[in-house]
Amino acid sequence: LRADAVGSLAPMLVEASHNLQDPSGRTLYEAWRASRTQQRADAREPGPTSDANLVDTRIGSGSDHTVFLNFLGLPVIGLGFDGPYGVYHSMYDDYYWMNHFGDPGYRYHTLMTQLWGVIALRLANADLLPFDFASYAQDIRQFVMTLPAVSDRARFDPRPLLAAIDDFELAGRRLDAYLQHALASGRVEEGSARQLNRGMMQVEQNWLNPDGLPGRPWFKHVIYGCRYTYAHLELPGVAEAIERGDWAAAREQAAILERTLTTNTRLLGQLTALLARVPPETAAGRR
Repeated sequence: LRADAVGSLAPMLVEASHNLQDPSGRTLYEAWRASRTQQRADAREPGPTSDANLVDTRIGSGSDHTVFLNFLGLPVIGLGFDGPYGVYHSMYDDYYWMNHFGDPGYRYHTLMTQLWGVIALRLANADLLPFDFASYAQDIRQFVMTLPAVSDRARFDPRPLLAAIDDFELAGRRLDAYLQHALASGRVEEGSARQLNRGMMQVEQNWLNPDGLPGRPWFKHVIYGCRYTYAHLELPGVAEAIERGDWAAAREQAAILERTLTTNTRLLGQLTALLARVPPETAAGRR
């Protein structure tokens, strides 16, 4: 299984994988974790496989999600099963190959349908949407720490960005604690649920910079972009400025990113305050 998602939806994908059976007889989660462990070993990626690195949150382009994420600021998920695939883009990439070699019996096609179904129902039936913004903050921190000039503080100081990420993570943890309390204690009032869900959906759109990336104004997302190929590129405004040695532009793009973090931290605080005003006996539902 290969799963791509924005950081706020990654934990929900892992959760869904526990409830389905892989053709191997294990749960999808167990099979996924085993294959991901092997992939990480083959790629010599450091550290053990954990739930936190099962989902790939470094999302590139070249897919149907591009306009929704990079231009409209909507959270996205991408799912697929893969393996040895020597017929890609050849005349042999056809029904016969799939029927006899790719997925005989279409067991993985069936499982993929089940997985998408579970995710769709999970999102559609949630009284409060299952976003995890603390997890998102951890991904963004990792993106900052892997910038090429993160240790060159004379030219680019990441500490203000990291402090803003810390604030966003704390706000995400506080909101999640209030959401969990609300869900455990009763029913959330419909109007409040709508307001909370709209607010949580707004987080992704708040990552958009109306001016777009320098030289590429169509790409507006400050967390996710892509290179001129389809390859992933995180914190694109900052990263591209650093790569071309334009330190003034890098600091300017970092300031834009810091402002969006502050905006979203403030938004999460407002949602938490809304929950705090709801009486415990009415502040709950399913998540």
